[in-house]
Amino acid sequence: MRTPILLVASLVVATVAHDARAADDAPPPSPPTAAPGVHGDLFPGAGRPTVAGATGLPFLGIAEVGFGVTNGFTVGAVGGITPSVVTAGLRPRFRVPTSERTALVLVVPMLYYPKASAPGPGNIGETSWVLARPELFFDVSTSERWEVGVGMGFVAAGSTYALGQFFEGRKFAMPPYNGSTDSDHGFAGGVWNTACTRASYALDGQTHLFAEGSLVMKGIALANDVGGPPIVVTLGAQHSF
Repeated sequence: MRTPILLVASLVVATVAHDARAADDAPPPSPPTAAPGVHGDLFPGAGRPTVAGATGLPFLGIAEVGFGVTNGFTVGAVGGITPSVVTAGLRPRFRVPTSERTALVLVVPMLYYPKASAPGPGNIGETSWVLARPELFFDVSTSERWEVGVGMGFVAAGSTYALGQFFEGRKFAMPPYNGSTDSDHGFAGGVWNTACTRASYALDGQTHLFAEGSLVMKGIALANDVGGPPIVVTLGAQHSF
C-alpha cells in the first residue's frame, strides 16, 4: 500500500517542480501596447520631441518644434507668417486627466509680432505687438485614434509701444496709425473671449492629423474690431520621435 502512495507523491512533487522551472524559464509577459494617439497631437509623452506644420487663417503657414517634458506637459517653439506679418513665440500646454477617457487641456500660445509693414489685426500699422490666446478644452478620447475637445478662452493683444508707455508710468497713448500722430487713433490693446474646438486623429502612435478652430467674440457676438475675420482656423500634421 505504501508503494503506490509514495509513487503518487513523487509524481506530484515532480510535476510541481517542472511547472515551477517552466515558469522561471518563460519570458516575462510583454507590456500592454499603448493605444495609438492616446493623448493626441499635443502630448508626445515624457522625453519625446515633436514637430508640427499647419496652415489656415490668419496663418498661411505655421510650424512648431516641441518637447514633452512630462506625459501631461509639453512646450513648443512656434513661428508663422500671415499675409502681412511674421510671428514667433511659445505654445505650452497642460493636460489634467479627469477620467480614463477625459481630461482638461490648457493650451497657451504666446506670440510676438515685430513691426508690421502693413496693417495687421486691430489695424495697428507700423508697430510691434504681443498676443496671448489661452484656451481651456474639455477633451474626450472617443476611440483609440480620435481625440476631440470643446472649450473657451480669451485673446489678449497689446501694442509694445503702448505697453512701454504704461510700464514707464507715462500717459497711456496709442501708436500712430495711417500717418496720424493723434493718440486717439491706433491700437493700444484689447481683450476678446473665444469659443473653441479641436480634433486629433492618430495615423499611428507617432503621427497625427489635427484641426483647430476658434471664434473671436465680444460677449456673445462675433467681434468686429480685430482687423480681420473673427475666426482662427488651423489644419496640420504632427510627428513625435
